[in-house]
Amino acid sequence: MSYQLSILIVEEYENEFSLLVSFLQQAGIPTHSILHAHTVEEAKLHLLGNRPIDLVFLDLSLQSLYSFDIHFELMDLKEHRVHIIPICEFTSPQTTLLALINGAKDYLIKGEYGQKSVKRVIDNCLKWLNEPGGYFDLKDFVSDDLKYGAVWDIDLIHSTAKRSGKKFYHSLGYQESEYATDYYFWQRNIHPEDYYRVEDAIEQSLKSSPKRYWEVEYRFRRADASYLWVNERGYILYDSLGKPVRTLGIIVDISQKKKQKGFIKSNQVQQEAFFYSNPYPMLIYKAESFQILEVNNAAVQKYGYSYENFIGMTTLDIRPKADKEWYRKLKREIITNNPFRHWQVRHQKKNGEIMHVEILANDTIYQDMPAVQVMVIDITQQVVARSERDFVAQVIELFNQKNSMIDGLSECLKSIRNYISWEYSEIWLSDTLINSTKLIASNSFNAESFQLPIATWYFDESFFKQKLKHHNIIWIEDLHHLQTSPKRITTLEGSLQSAFLVSLPYKRNTTIWMIFYSLKKIKKDASLIQLFEGISRHLSNEIRRRNSEEQLKYIFNFNRDLFGIVNTSGEFVQVNEGFKDSLAYEESMLLEKSFYDYVHVQDRDLTRNIMDDLEERDITSPFEIRCLTSNHDIRWISWSATKLPGEDLIFLLGRDITNIKKHQVEREALIEQLTASNEDLKQFSYIVSHNLRAPLSNLMAVVNFLTPEMITHPTLDFLIDKFKKSTQILNSTVNDLLDILVIKNKVNIAQTMIDLEEKLQHSLETLLYIDSTDEYNIRKDFTEGKWVYFNQYYIESIFQNLISNAIKYKSPERPLELNIFTKMTSTHLKLYIKDNGLGINLKLHKHKIFGLYQRFHENSESKGIGLYIVNSQVRALGGTIEVQSEEGVGTTFIISFKIRN
Repeated sequence: MSYQLSILIVEEYENEFSLLVSFLQQAGIPTHSILHAHTVEEAKLHLLGNRPIDLVFLDLSLQSLYSFDIHFELMDLKEHRVHIIPICEFTSPQTTLLALINGAKDYLIKGEYGQKSVKRVIDNCLKWLNEPGGYFDLKDFVSDDLKYGAVWDIDLIHSTAKRSGKKFYHSLGYQESEYATDYYFWQRNIHPEDYYRVEDAIEQSLKSSPKRYWEVEYRFRRADASYLWVNERGYILYDSLGKPVRTLGIIVDISQKKKQKGFIKSNQVQQEAFFYSNPYPMLIYKAESFQILEVNNAAVQKYGYSYENFIGMTTLDIRPKADKEWYRKLKREIITNNPFRHWQVRHQKKNGEIMHVEILANDTIYQDMPAVQVMVIDITQQVVARSERDFVAQVIELFNQKNSMIDGLSECLKSIRNYISWEYSEIWLSDTLINSTKLIASNSFNAESFQLPIATWYFDESFFKQKLKHHNIIWIEDLHHLQTSPKRITTLEGSLQSAFLVSLPYKRNTTIWMIFYSLKKIKKDASLIQLFEGISRHLSNEIRRRNSEEQLKYIFNFNRDLFGIVNTSGEFVQVNEGFKDSLAYEESMLLEKSFYDYVHVQDRDLTRNIMDDLEERDITSPFEIRCLTSNHDIRWISWSATKLPGEDLIFLLGRDITNIKKHQVEREALIEQLTASNEDLKQFSYIVSHNLRAPLSNLMAVVNFLTPEMITHPTLDFLIDKFKKSTQILNSTVNDLLDILVIKNKVNIAQTMIDLEEKLQHSLETLLYIDSTDEYNIRKDFTEGKWVYFNQYYIESIFQNLISNAIKYKSPERPLELNIFTKMTSTHLKLYIKDNGLGINLKLHKHKIFGLYQRFHENSESKGIGLYIVNSQVRALGGTIEVQSEEGVGTTFIISFKIRN
């Protein structure tokens, strides 16, 4: 369903309007706009406006029930291209026929329609809207299923016809191709003797535009050339200039009726059975004087008059006194001229009881005189239901008129108490969190008799909690026979007899109790309970809605982020405090300009492009732009925009990220500074190491050139030996520094698949050859894995450094044992190098293990650089290294290599 409807709802009461709107929303109906007209006059103004209207929901109770032309009046304004769905009061065949014949494709029944029925009638309307011919070109009514009649539609402008009523025409012997669209089908088959009489009736109706319809009986030819009598009712459609453009009508087979000579004279047994055995009251009265001529037994039982009493009365005698004058003024127009003979009035029984009735009437002949036969349907319950529905609507309206929910409930309390005519009422507020109950409002019929201070009342909530497990309404017929109840401690104790309690959820942990008291003992009234269930349900919904709106309003107004609503042009509709705080504008100033006016000029095109994307999707990705404050400062705001469904509005959510941006700039500047400093240090280290290397090489060459024979003085020989050793140490340090610089600066280090077992064997042979003075116990186990993707030079360096450290720091108390093995995990191959040497105190040195020039034992041969190099090499190629050690026990290094797929 992609078409967005413009809907006009003609409904007097706000709650009925809101109910229909909620059903439209629940049914997922796509709407462009929903307009509300309280009267037919307002509806006409909307239809005469520039905004297109696709569909009108019309409450029939707005207009007098005797004026059936309201559909045509509204359709005339749009040249019959507007779809009208009547909302009827009662489910009766007459109401349905009235709705359909007056231009409606479908209808809704008040109090019975819901989400599904609303969706069904809307779906039907969309089918009509998608057809190029418009509404009346597809109008089939319901007549294809009518056995005794059919519907026709004649276009007077284009001389085209559309007829439906398959069962009817087939019963006459015609095929669909013969009757469906043949413009002259009717003219060919009307009886020649009746043709001019019928034509004259139609012409008279066309000349008299206020009348709009005609009714005539004539003979129509069957396919076998025989004739049947039909009754035809035709209706005229006019364009906006008052010109007739279409006629719609129904023809019904009345052959059986024509065979009768009169109402009770012909077919006496059947007609009398219908009249006298009918369960509904039936009356026959004179058309002119309204004198009652005949009644059935159901009328006698319903009204309480005897048969003899009835025969001496007129229909005015069963009307309430207040209605008689009104009835006299309307009787001629309603009863004589209206073809439908269907209306609703009030009747009065003999005992004075007033009842609302629906009258179904038709003309007849009784004892050779014109008469009217009526059937009376008691619709008092429906009218009372509507009255109660209207009262509930008034209560909800009173509640919504007050800004404070407590004030609104107080107004409701007064209105309800007056409606049910009980003497006293209260509102209590109970808080289950702190276990307290407080009287917050009261109302009485006689204020002087019920001036009761709040402190004189005690409310025992436990009793009502027990009862409210199953019902939210409690009726107490006799307050004095309760062991636990609300108790009065005043001189008026004992005067209140009955109570009626309604609970309403208020806010978190709190409940509203509306209590009504009577001075009389009143038995439980099911109808009153039903009324209050409706009031309770609607009030509970309104309280929840108000609570939700208050929470949303609080979130919207007091959120530190920027919340705003703009139209599609970018003009502000609403802004919150966050907007005003961040941009330092007053709300009135913000609403005067467009959102784009507050965007930095260099970011406006980007912002417009992002907002334009909302035509294709409902929400934007977050975007960051610069906005201008009232002081012309720049604030960075991160925005997201969401299109509100069914409205030409956009919700903006922004967060001020100016400080984040500022810190980000500062961080980038610091990173740049540190990067530059690091580069300078690398260059300095490289230059120093490179510049030292040449002089150092020269010194070593000179020292090595000197032989013992060339030195005769003992002191000089001692000094030259010391100088030679210092030069060698310095040379070794410079070489180590150069190695570290190479590791740190090298980016694309060559890697290949390496056999760890093979590289370990090579390193062991080299190291043991250098230090062959002691015995070593070495165990190797590479069964779980021995291949790694690594740099060949690095792996040799790692083995040599770690194994040489194990040799240097072996325990003098036991032979050196080396245990070298691997373990495989799901992501890494781990290499373990474990010794039983001196060990390291990790509590003191763990944070320094892999530091530069760190020594943890007295050893003149150690430079404190090996572990630093190992750690640098491992991490340079994405691996990790960790250490486990205990003094006097030994040390284990664990190197993790990533597994190559």
